[in-house]
Amino acid sequence: MSWGALTDESPRYRDVRRAVNEVANTHGDDVTFVPGGFFANLYGTRDEVARDIEDAVELLRDRFDRPTRSLLAGFLSADNIARTRDLGIRTVQGNIWSQFDIDLQDGDGSIAYPYYPSRRNFLVPGRGDDRIDAVTLDGWTVDLVAARSAGMGEQFNSRLGLGPIETLHRLPLETAVSELRATSAAHLDARNVERNGMGWLTVNYEVSEVSRGLDSDPAILREWAGWLSWLRSEWPDLQAVTMADLGDEWTALHPDNGGLRYLLRQEGTGIQASRAGERVTWFMTADSRLGVVEDTQGARVFDYTSYAEVPPEPQELGDRAWSLLGEINQKRTRPQDAPVPLDEFLGTHPDVAAMLDARYGDEPEWRELRP
Repeated sequence: MSWGALTDESPRYRDVRRAVNEVANTHGDDVTFVPGGFFANLYGTRDEVARDIEDAVELLRDRFDRPTRSLLAGFLSADNIARTRDLGIRTVQGNIWSQFDIDLQDGDGSIAYPYYPSRRNFLVPGRGDDRIDAVTLDGWTVDLVAARSAGMGEQFNSRLGLGPIETLHRLPLETAVSELRATSAAHLDARNVERNGMGWLTVNYEVSEVSRGLDSDPAILREWAGWLSWLRSEWPDLQAVTMADLGDEWTALHPDNGGLRYLLRQEGTGIQASRAGERVTWFMTADSRLGVVEDTQGARVFDYTSYAEVPPEPQELGDRAWSLLGEINQKRTRPQDAPVPLDEFLGTHPDVAAMLDARYGDEPEWRELRP
């Protein structure tokens, strides 16, 4: 719910709130707040954003029967995530993985699966007293190959993946469904689920965008429903859970970030910037993230971001540059971001090689890459 949807006293919005309450009670949904339209810290100070969230949570708890247990925020500063945790909310959709040169704020640099953020920077997994006891979730599952691009143009979009805005509304429907399926399979493959402890997909609020354009092309909704039916047929135990339930389940398995060891892999689909012939593999821990691309030039490191140091977040309003650009960044916006042959990189980073050998030595994906 936006601030307007929570406070507008017109008959229309009173009816909306009544309907939302009924649906939430029937289906066990979370009812939560969206501060600032996903980029609250662009427009308000930490204190102003905190007051907005606190006031909204009070309204939610007054007007809806179910408890408010999660927050949907797009990007949210570490300070505001910590203050939200003080309100009893333990799961925050607080980062947008790979977000760069899209919309109003950049935020590349985090790991893509759940983690507890640092108190100093929401993109960094926190350790010890620096850890905020609130699970931070990505908001949009994207194609890992296309995500190596920055921004968007007529022929590509770095946010290509599961979002209907980037697929069903911009691609031929057959092509769009192919992308939906390929990106889904990259995360729900049985080995991925076993290795990562979970396989999950998220489309966030854009599930509501499916209906946009139905007047001109009613097939959009049919194809979206077909994708959901395909998911159920391929993975019968797949569940659509609330953010709070997902956060609670993850928290029960992870008291801290120490054991995080995610491995993600996707083949290029040949659709737009998801270049055919490329295969991307990500190794993501609380210490660092490392991305490797395999193509005709061999295996090369296209991203290495260390979390050993925690840079401060921007403090000025209107600053969109919230990204954590490591030694090499996947968006290739700096001369230093040119991919480096994997053997060369590991030779100059023996500590990283030793960490990866220790964490991923039993994984065939790492063994086949290891020179």
